[in-house]
Amino acid sequence: MKIVQIISHYPPHLGGMQNIAREISERLAIKGNQVEVFTSDIGCKKDKLTSTKNLKIYYLKSWDFAHSPIIPSLFFKLLKISKDSIIHIHAAQCFVPEVVYLVSKIKKIPYVVHIHLDVRPSGKLGFLLPLYKKVILKRVLKSASKIIVPGKEYRTLINKKYNILENIIIIPNGVGEEFFINKENVSSKHTNLLFVGRLSVQKNIPKLIDVASLIKSKVVLHIIGDGEKKKEIEKLISDKKLKNVILHGKKTGKDLINFYKNADIFILTSDIEAMPLVLLEAMASGTPIVASDVLGIREPVGKTGILVRPPTPENFARAIDNLIEDKILMNTLSKRGRKKAKNYDWNKIVEKFENVYREVLNETN
Repeated sequence: MKIVQIISHYPPHLGGMQNIAREISERLAIKGNQVEVFTSDIGCKKDKLTSTKNLKIYYLKSWDFAHSPIIPSLFFKLLKISKDSIIHIHAAQCFVPEVVYLVSKIKKIPYVVHIHLDVRPSGKLGFLLPLYKKVILKRVLKSASKIIVPGKEYRTLINKKYNILENIIIIPNGVGEEFFINKENVSSKHTNLLFVGRLSVQKNIPKLIDVASLIKSKVVLHIIGDGEKKKEIEKLISDKKLKNVILHGKKTGKDLINFYKNADIFILTSDIEAMPLVLLEAMASGTPIVASDVLGIREPVGKTGILVRPPTPENFARAIDNLIEDKILMNTLSKRGRKKAKNYDWNKIVEKFENVYREVLNETN
């Protein structure tokens, strides 16, 4: 099959959605599909990923406007793709989905929309987002051959918000086999807490810092990631005079896996998510999870971790202190997480995408 992946940002740009698109694209190519990726060059002026056999990656010159990339050449590039292709849009930011919508109408090429996150307004122009969703994104979704969501809660959300009752397919995110690791049984005087993710508004890192300041047990919080809120977070840690919170920056590969290997508890204080990869990685590594009881988190975590409701700093701190004291529960959650993570093998997930592509192409031919 000829599959065109469209995404606002792509690795080495940081983000879970970017890593998901990369996993799907690379695994589709390995299976012999002809894959093209069109993305912006924002956040990846250097160290761009190179094209490989069956996979071509195009980083198009772009600039950022209201947290969304403007990619002037995308429309013209897509006009040149083969008519027997199928387009897969990874939707989260504005501007890109509507370009695909126009190209699809002109060239009669089917597309599927992959909803990664129901983004909330932020920044000075954030007030325009609800109008964009109501007027533009709704039309893009209704014209899609299929809409892919990560879970049942997101399917319900799309049903209600956009009045779409059909063509919604649930395909969860996946986790790589490299995260199924053996924990280090090292005696320590403190408990290692781990957060992995972008330092962005959505992740609510200030709450995470507040949690660290309230925990009574002896802990060290390791924060892995980078982003626009880094300086704000550094100042907050300094103002609170926290010596047990360490910012490690971006980590990948073996370096990242080593942090999971040494982590005792994984923490996620986000306000909203859509099955973040880091939760699946924590499960696979056998790291118990303490996370906000909110959309996109409660469904994948389920009984494999502790869901904090309401997710206040005080409730988070109390839940972590209680879990540290309950070694039997920690071991139980670790085993449950490993078992559940086995259901999210990337190879099986990519097969589901291929089945959706075939179904759409058969319907349109």
